Amino acid sequence: MNALSGEDRQLVEKLAIRFAKYGSGLNNAQHAELVSLGAQINARVEKFCHNIRSTTVEMMFSQSELDGLPDSFFKNRKTIKSATTTTSNNSSSGLDGPLLKYVVTTSIIDYTPVMKLATNEETRRKMYTAYVGRCPENMQLLQETVRLRLKASRILGFSNYSELVLQDTMARSPDTVAAFLTKMEHRTSGVAQINSDGLVALKMQDMEASNKPFHGFHEWDRTYYTNKMMQTKHGVDSEVVRKYLPLQQVVDRILDIYETMLGLRLVCSKKKGGSVWHPDVELYEVWEADDELGLGFVGHLYLDLYFRDDKPTGSGSTFHIRPGFESKDAVGQPSKRSYPAAAVLVDLPKPGADTVALLSFSQVKALVHELGHAFHILCSKAKWSLLQGTGGVEQDFVEVPSLMMEHLFMQPAVLRQLASHYKTGAPMPEDLLHRVCAYEQQDGANYRELLLTARYDMAIHSTTNDQIDCCKLYEQITGRPSGLYDASIIDHLMDSYSSMYYSYLWSSVIALKMLRTRFLAEADCVGVKIGAEFRKEILQQSGTRRAQESLERFLKNTNRELKKGELMRDNYSCDDRAKKHVEQ
Repeated sequence: MNALSGEDRQLVEKLAIRFAKYGSGLNNAQHAELVSLGAQINARVEKFCHNIRSTTVEMMFSQSELDGLPDSFFKNRKTIKSATTTTSNNSSSGLDGPLLKYVVTTSIIDYTPVMKLATNEETRRKMYTAYVGRCPENMQLLQETVRLRLKASRILGFSNYSELVLQDTMARSPDTVAAFLTKMEHRTSGVAQINSDGLVALKMQDMEASNKPFHGFHEWDRTYYTNKMMQTKHGVDSEVVRKYLPLQQVVDRILDIYETMLGLRLVCSKKKGGSVWHPDVELYEVWEADDELGLGFVGHLYLDLYFRDDKPTGSGSTFHIRPGFESKDAVGQPSKRSYPAAAVLVDLPKPGADTVALLSFSQVKALVHELGHAFHILCSKAKWSLLQGTGGVEQDFVEVPSLMMEHLFMQPAVLRQLASHYKTGAPMPEDLLHRVCAYEQQDGANYRELLLTARYDMAIHSTTNDQIDCCKLYEQITGRPSGLYDASIIDHLMDSYSSMYYSYLWSSVIALKMLRTRFLAEADCVGVKIGAEFRKEILQQSGTRRAQESLERFLKNTNRELKKGELMRDNYSCDDRAKKHVEQ
């Protein structure tokens, strides 16, 4: 080890930890038991994730039950005539007879607009209950997996599963994560409570206006009243915003910004006969922008943008299709580069022959986020495939580049480049643009769910109690009623993010540090200069060195070592700033 340095040392250290996790130091009997436990765990993880991807519930609602949804929601939607006859007051046709029902599913493309816009609380309750409860088997699978992981961790000499998986992260230990989550909860609790009180007040006003009793605020109310608060208190109408975010325009301009920042050039190769898995998928060759000799090939980018019933993505995901690495045909021969390929999968509405697909700001952020992962993969220059791209860095650093780009696209100077009206081409009005950005930057109000899930994730995976009840623990942490377990549809509680859900918050803190320290200090926050540094010190390095070193270099702290916890300090003392947005 002493003879190794740099990337080679990183590789050996990573391999040593990985081999130890697979039981390289165990005797034959212990290793056999570990292998058996691993097979049982993998089977349950696969089943859990398959249930989420493959289970969709169909529901039927009348048009009056879907009041608040725009006309575009009903266009070309499957309908069924109910056998129940109605009076003319309730009939969507205005005549006595069968009631026309619209088929609505728990797919994200249906669920999100219904929960955001449907004025009928019973409709939202039914949708939420069906969505959250669509995989009832999963809580038992989670329960069994938690116990099996604890048993496997003990065989490997760890007191709990979190100790095992966090050893090769920035946090390094469950105690560090617990302290971080406590600090985050403290620093964001004030604005989160103000936001929550505001939502409750809005519902109480609605109940009073309609002469209905107030029976409490429920989870199926949260998205609807969050959207209503955005309109009433912040002057941001999500349906108006969508008109300035037509899909093709937004996609093209986001790619343009990434190209400029990172010094790249994208060439659509689908017309050249590039192989894709679906006609909707676009394949791009990625080249260095200043390449004049045709020698600057970087890799391939696949974009699978549109929602399909059989497409297992949720809000979005990015995959390594092919890693990047260096290889030699023989000793003494020069190295050859194997170029990476990345695929971005998101669920965006597909434009019709006579309709324009309009995006919500959350859909724009999802696309920006997944592209951040893709360009991390493509820009990596690691020699070894194990250290390449998002797969090479510490797990709690994986989200940093993507979240940094998300925060960057919330800046007025950047949103201004994306947003223009789908009919007239007029830019988004400046006052609306600034209100959208101010609302999206309410840090504390936005992280309630992340904190709850991260706390639950750590609780079930850092336990030493092999009789832990995952359902009861969920109810205690979230305060939600028995039977409505969001945990049953969160795949990251079971996959490679298990015990690392905190990393979204951890990475966001670091991303904000990068944004405020470097990007916003530039005259052009998405310009070539800062983009080149970001690519060189963060994306290109990937796992060739520790993330801490990459951050120090990018943040210009190369003359001293960052003190422990410095990256976490002050970035989320956001109450005063966010309170102003919430209370206005």
